[in-house]
Amino acid sequence: MNISCESPVKWFSPLDAEATEIARYSAQLLPRLAEFARVVAVDDGQGTTDPDGWNASLSIPEPIPGVAPLPIYHIGNNPAHLPIYEQSTREPGLVILHDLSLADLARHISREHGDPDWWKRQLQRQYGETISSLVHRSETSAADYIEMTTNFPLFLPFVEDALGVVVHSGHARRALLERLPEGTPVRRLELPGEASCAVPHRDYSARPLIFVFCGHVGPNRRLIEFFEGWARTPEPAAFRLHLYGNIGNRGELLQHADRHGVSKLVEIHGYVADEELDSALQSSHFAINLRWPTMGEASASQLRYWSAGLPSLVTDVGWYAELPDDTVCKISRAAETGDIARLMQDALANPNAYQRLGERGREYLEQHHRPRDYARGLADFAGELIQRRLATVTVEKDLVEQIAGMCGDEGDIDLFSPAVETVVAMMGPEFYQYGEKES
Repeated sequence: MNISCESPVKWFSPLDAEATEIARYSAQLLPRLAEFARVVAVDDGQGTTDPDGWNASLSIPEPIPGVAPLPIYHIGNNPAHLPIYEQSTREPGLVILHDLSLADLARHISREHGDPDWWKRQLQRQYGETISSLVHRSETSAADYIEMTTNFPLFLPFVEDALGVVVHSGHARRALLERLPEGTPVRRLELPGEASCAVPHRDYSARPLIFVFCGHVGPNRRLIEFFEGWARTPEPAAFRLHLYGNIGNRGELLQHADRHGVSKLVEIHGYVADEELDSALQSSHFAINLRWPTMGEASASQLRYWSAGLPSLVTDVGWYAELPDDTVCKISRAAETGDIARLMQDALANPNAYQRLGERGREYLEQHHRPRDYARGLADFAGELIQRRLATVTVEKDLVEQIAGMCGDEGDIDLFSPAVETVVAMMGPEFYQYGEKES
């Protein structure tokens, strides 16, 4: 059977682009993917298939007779990925892994299924009983939880049955290849991002210099440590910090800022429209994208900062450590607050260096993160998996007919039900219906 280059795929992703970056990624990528693949369905794992007219805008084509579309599952730590994960256990396909350490999702699954120890068993299955004590301590100790998610990222239950896996960093790819069965296809693609706006000329000799933060504020985003480093500078008033996104703990955050004497220099905006956020990025001098522990993610926020030509502070771990040194400002884990203070002081003393660093980040985005290249690579990989699936596990129609001819009664037919189910899963229901009509 020949399959065209337009490989048929079903896309499973969160669909609320206002709520998750992965939904935003889907909204931006799907029209590009439709150039190279037959996107026959878009689904959030719960049967929701047409948010904001996505399916209509994609001109969803008819499935190819005899070829079941390949499911593409997007897995991250947000609870919205639970139904997508559950669908992937029923119908294996291609998993795009947006986080390497999925303990948060696993714990959510445990709560939803009323099995509080499920996530612990999965970690012990992946790494052995020797980590059981650490796993149990992680429930009450933030330090132990950080150690667990950093040194023992949980991913195996989410990818072990996949036909193939896409990751966005060398760090994640190496981790998967160490644990998955030999021969499992694992492909690295660079997370796609648009260079959507012109890079403004920023005056780094201006005062104050404006730092911007976007996203969900949690302990791993290192804002408290940023306050501490900021307070070490000789001129804290030479800087301002603007916070955008999910700032649910603003009272606690401002208490920490006040303890370090910078609360009056911090402004919290919360969620704003994309246009307002883009304007804020254009008028800022630096972005804060520190993460410890990292969940093994590549950062959509970083792509947005690059698009605006913003120098960004990143923690020198995981995907961020793989980035060229001249595209981001790397902050070490061992000397975090000291590195932050030194960078801020250097920004005052050597302003000319940072405009160029932001421009190099923008150039790197344009060269390595083109959405069309990502869509083509993903479609090619999907086509390879479809061919692999057909070559290794499908049963030809003639063989099904021969098996049917060998069956004297319905009891005999039951013996071959697994084979029939394989045909339906791999070839699609049209194939099975055709066989019924012919027999």
